[in-house]
Amino acid sequence: MNEDILFNPGNAIASDVNPNDIIRTAQITADKRQQKDTLVMVKDKENNEHLLFEVSDQVGDSEKARAYKIERKF
Repeated sequence: MNEDILFNPGNAIASDVNPNDIIRTAQITADKRQQKDTLVMVKDKENNEHLLFEVSDQVGDSEKARAYKIERKF
């Protein structure tokens, strides 16, 4: 996926360098959640870390927002 999306890094549900750990966390989180919002895995190009966010946590232009490329939706 080549879609850019803005998030505040402090709103991440999880972060890890290993994308498989993020996928596992996304599956567990999705199973436990009552609200069925879409989760996305993005990659931070600066430190090769993968982050997990809820799409509803997306922010507009802000000083704290950073642009990420979506790698996978759950």
